[in-house]
Amino acid sequence: MRVFGEWKDTPAERIPNAMINRIAEADSESAKELKGAHIRLLATATPYLAPGLGKAVYISRGALSAVLYENELAFLLAAQLACVRDHVTAHNLANLEGLPGTPASLPRNYLESGWFDAGGLFDFGSFTYLKAEQEGVKLMYAAKYDPRGAVTLVQRWTTPPFEVQMRALGKILPDSDERLVSAREEVAKLSPVRNPIVKSPAFEELQSRLVFKKAKTRKKSI
Repeated sequence: MRVFGEWKDTPAERIPNAMINRIAEADSESAKELKGAHIRLLATATPYLAPGLGKAVYISRGALSAVLYENELAFLLAAQLACVRDHVTAHNLANLEGLPGTPASLPRNYLESGWFDAGGLFDFGSFTYLKAEQEGVKLMYAAKYDPRGAVTLVQRWTTPPFEVQMRALGKILPDSDERLVSAREEVAKLSPVRNPIVKSPAFEELQSRLVFKKAKTRKKSI
């Protein structure tokens, strides 16, 4: 049986892993708690994002495709790290212990049958997600990423074509306008970052691998 969405691409996985480690280590209060956090890539155009067991962060090709700048990816990863350390999230993830595996190793139809729906495993409550995004802004800022990436990414997910894709998660996420206001408020509290990380060669490599993967997938479907 083909497992759900595994994207076996070590170089593509290495880049966000380096970023998530940088973010986790930048905040002294969270460094010990988040040590060992790592990325698992999902090869699906649907923008799936989820924390998992063992401090794993699941992120799909579709979610990465919405990212144009490195600080946007930093926000996306930082918000998931905030979920990893949240006690409500930890309680929900404890339900996974009795299952045969984590999302990336479960049958595709099992994941799609309701994990990301209202009342599903990843429905931690809109307040938890909103809080995680607020904490994510602080985490990325501590790692020297421009926090304005949080605002631009949330804005992009409210406009075509991404607003259609985000309906896959829309049932469990806070209202888009509420998320945007929240991101702007958190960014406004912070001073400008000196010498922020803008667009590293590693991030550009990740983008090129995404384009290649998309073209390869399209060719197979013809």
